[in-house]
Amino acid sequence: MKRLFDKYGLTKTLLVAGIISAAIGWVYYSWYYQSLPQAAIYVLNSVPNPVARERILVFSPHPDDETLAAGGYMATAEQNGASVWIALVTNGDRRGLEYARYSEFIKATGTLGVPESHLFFLGYPDGGLSKIPQASFEKNLQNIVNEVNPNIIIAPDPKDYNKDHSIIGQTIEKITAGKGKTIYYYIIHYPHFPLPQSYDPNSYILPPLRLMGSREDWRKFIVSPYTEAIKKNAILEYKSQLANPFLQSLLLGMIRENELFVVVNRG
Repeated sequence: MKRLFDKYGLTKTLLVAGIISAAIGWVYYSWYYQSLPQAAIYVLNSVPNPVARERILVFSPHPDDETLAAGGYMATAEQNGASVWIALVTNGDRRGLEYARYSEFIKATGTLGVPESHLFFLGYPDGGLSKIPQASFEKNLQNIVNEVNPNIIIAPDPKDYNKDHSIIGQTIEKITAGKGKTIYYYIIHYPHFPLPQSYDPNSYILPPLRLMGSREDWRKFIVSPYTEAIKKNAILEYKSQLANPFLQSLLLGMIRENELFVVVNRG
């Protein structure tokens, strides 16, 4: 009888332990991968609308990142009389598509209203920023910041999972310290971001729960239907990327009713 009790008592203990482990796993998964519910968009503060005479500098790791992250903001800025410059950091040549991607970049940013004379091409190797001398890289980015003298810098978040993105974000963080610049950081590459990972233009894009820290000022930028259509047309210029089913989900998934930034004042 004691053996029978031990047998079923142990089974019950293992079952309870399994349920607890599953519950903990579900909570961790939700925290690590998931975004906030759609209604949370109303809790986020807003990024101010760009206004006339503002100078905005966008750093794009690869051709398309600028449009995915801030296409609506840039189009609105140009419509409102602000000036936008874009620094394309790498050549996008990982798959031998440098010429095609440069051409797509010029067409896409032109669709947003950014003049070709406001584009910088740094030409670093796609996926190779971790292997280049950091001192000269910092100097090149600093030179662009000095030339444009922007009020607002838009750059990839240092926490982005893509190495090129995170290095650019870390470099911008370093060279703007104490310079009185306002930085808008954006996320492109992060697990299960955005949700859903598909074309869903009537939804909002929200921060991953794991990145919702007390020191991070996540803000929304609401994109008007007119401007959202412009952003969509700009994204559709990236035909080389849309031909890849995985990348297609990411590109089209960034067409939403808002864009998302972490705002940092580097005073």
